Amino acid sequence: MPPDLGPARPASTVVLLRDEVLGPEVFLLRRHGQSGFMAGATVFPGGKVDADDCAVGHVDLCAAACAQALDMKDGPEARGFFVAALRELHEESHVLLATKPDGAAITQQDITEFEADLQPMRQGHRLAGGAWHQLIEQRGWILQISALHPFAHWLTPRVEPRRFDTYFFCAILPQGQQASLDPHEATHAFWLRPGEALDQHNQGGEILLPPPTLHTLAALDERPGPADAWLRALKAQGPGPLIEPWFLANTPQGPAIVLHDDPSHPQPSTGEAQPRCTLAWHRFVLQDGRFHYIRAQQ
Repeated sequence: MPPDLGPARPASTVVLLRDEVLGPEVFLLRRHGQSGFMAGATVFPGGKVDADDCAVGHVDLCAAACAQALDMKDGPEARGFFVAALRELHEESHVLLATKPDGAAITQQDITEFEADLQPMRQGHRLAGGAWHQLIEQRGWILQISALHPFAHWLTPRVEPRRFDTYFFCAILPQGQQASLDPHEATHAFWLRPGEALDQHNQGGEILLPPPTLHTLAALDERPGPADAWLRALKAQGPGPLIEPWFLANTPQGPAIVLHDDPSHPQPSTGEAQPRCTLAWHRFVLQDGRFHYIRAQQ
């Protein structure tokens, strides 16, 4: 049983979707090689929840609605996950899900001017959440929590020294906005169809997908239809139960991360392995420095 490293930090991740001629695409980032967490990995935009994210009032849904959506008791805490998702999405992709006081959509020019005002407020590479919210409030903009749809809840495996309690949200790229790289947060940014990202990862290319990203892309790749169909499908499933992957150092395939449907996953309450009666399960096997998504059948 790994040592107790204390509570995981609250965080949010956003799967941003758009339609293209060849099919729906997702927006992905490659983290800096010197990042303290998932260095060099290709991931969705996201980051930690700041205290300021839980206390804002410039949003289109109340705290109670946020708590209901995440099946949480604490409204402000639940709202913090949504607001952090909106803030991190903007910081890492320059996409801003908000409206003006009169309800009009935010334009690309509005975002450019907003970011110009943000630049002097940076502390090195870091931008405090409070500064971001301050400028949003000064403009009277309303953050569109309703544009986010929670579909998964992941907890970092206990073997990791830095652990995060992360809600995954999905959203559609607003008309007239363009996602782009923020060099403070990543080295590359790109749109790809899920199948393309999976192929490049599996072939040993520069795309290196951690298990939650790999799992999400594999699920999207199985769904036909345009981006709004993906959105409806993810929205319908809701955040679901907490997914706490478990690391196994020795399996027949090698080191692996297993999910709750895997018979080798321990019961979270005891940490002791319990047999599961299941016809299929999924695991992520570490081979040649990257995880591969394995679907096993009994």
